[in-house]
Amino acid sequence: MTTELESMGSAAVSIIHDLRNPLATIRASSEVLIRAGLSECQVRRIARNVHGASVRIEELVAEFLQCRGANRHRELCEIHELIVDAVERIAELAESQSVEIVQEVPEELHISVDRLRIHRVLVNLLVNALEAMPVGGSIRISTVSEPGAVLIHIRDTGPGLAPEICERLFEPYATVGKPGGIGLGLAFSRQAVIEHGGTIWAEACLRGACFVIRLPAIPVTATASC
Repeated sequence: MTTELESMGSAAVSIIHDLRNPLATIRASSEVLIRAGLSECQVRRIARNVHGASVRIEELVAEFLQCRGANRHRELCEIHELIVDAVERIAELAESQSVEIVQEVPEELHISVDRLRIHRVLVNLLVNALEAMPVGGSIRISTVSEPGAVLIHIRDTGPGLAPEICERLFEPYATVGKPGGIGLGLAFSRQAVIEHGGTIWAEACLRGACFVIRLPAIPVTATASC
């Protein structure tokens, strides 16, 4: 998979993929604004959504320009802060869908990562969970410490995954149960995690789905390049 993704220009294609989410937010918000009879509160909420989406587009464009010119360096990050930031990115959308987000992440757990890259992995998994629950549910994010590693669990209460498709989800262009998807989000997420010395997988559950990320919990001296 590495060769195939690199041949597409992995940084550029990954960022283009992530642009779809804020662009979809702006489009949906503009369509709602066209309708008559919105309350002032509804207009303010839509304005916040559009503003957040535009900020995200600016960040992705800046990241793309940075990736073109220089190698990216890892930094020591607190997992709690990374997850809180990712949750804030999708909080408005979660609220609009009546999806509750529960965070069970202790502080003082650190990993050495390319912060923006792992942040995008977390946001992608959260957005996928929301897409599986358009009319309500919950997302539970938790961490488990292991010797030299930390596991991040993102579990939703959506329709779940069949065991036979869990591995196929990470193949490029796999779009299981996701109309309009291009099948690159999870492939790039796995690539990013692997390049950090970690692993990512999906688990079939009795209810919903669970994605697990394992990352080294000790400082890594190597740098990651875009």
